Amino acid sequence: MNQKQLDILGHTHQLFMEKGYVDTSVQDILERSGISKGTFYKYFSSKSELLISLLSSLQESLILQREKVAIEYREDNQKGFQEQMIFMMNFAEQNKIPEMIESTLVLNEVKTFHYIEELKAATFNWIYERFQQVFPSKTSPYLFDGAVLLEGMLNNMFKMNKALDYPLPIEQIVHYCMKRTEEIIIEVAEQKEQLFNPSVYSAVFNKKTESHFSTDLTRVTAKLKRVIENKLTNEEERKRSLEFVTFISDELLQNDTEPRTFIIQSSLLSLEKINTLAQTKELEEYKEVVTTLTRHSS
Repeated sequence: MNQKQLDILGHTHQLFMEKGYVDTSVQDILERSGISKGTFYKYFSSKSELLISLLSSLQESLILQREKVAIEYREDNQKGFQEQMIFMMNFAEQNKIPEMIESTLVLNEVKTFHYIEELKAATFNWIYERFQQVFPSKTSPYLFDGAVLLEGMLNNMFKMNKALDYPLPIEQIVHYCMKRTEEIIIEVAEQKEQLFNPSVYSAVFNKKTESHFSTDLTRVTAKLKRVIENKLTNEEERKRSLEFVTFISDELLQNDTEPRTFIIQSSLLSLEKINTLAQTKELEEYKEVVTTLTRHSS
């Protein structure tokens, strides 16, 4: 994504936060960004595609910053998870992500709907995976139910909190919900009471992510960019690698036309030729997701 696209996203984000997605017109975006209609449609086929690009950019930023929180609290995994949840809730509130998502529900925009559903699924999947890292292995069969409870509890608590004249601090809500969820997990594990079978969800989630608008791409892109920025010491090599990754994302996520497979493959080969990246698990995971999405988009 070039600087012009980033500028348009930044101006659009401000408009969506001020006026809401539905009440922001393409003309509003043109005027705020100082661009022509031709420039807008050069980069985005519609306002809904622009929203998807914005949400994807925000998700990538969230993932990178969320991982930094985990590193900061690596000596205390449970505390780190709690701080990650607090960060995520603050991030969503500051960027008015729930409001943007809710405003799209009245519209019949299928691609936007599917992308938002994938965002929700990716968030839930992350919570479930973190539960497996934080809680004892004996509670494993009940952690899926626990993840459902935590996410549902947080969503409803935050909706209630927004209706209050004097809202409670986000930290207090997260601490409360996580404490209650922990108590429930311990109790149901002792009683051996399982509601949902995690394997059923796993099949559904894997099916969801094999689409053109996969949030999996956002996740692996963020991880690979972190490796590039941290491990590549040559400035030119780092810049070139980031350009390849950005180009692949643009091809898969921002074009209504069929992705140019041969150019994507060429970009992947170029990344593989960089010795520092070649043997990393992040590049392998990235290649796997890109290959899957390319195949399903063809």
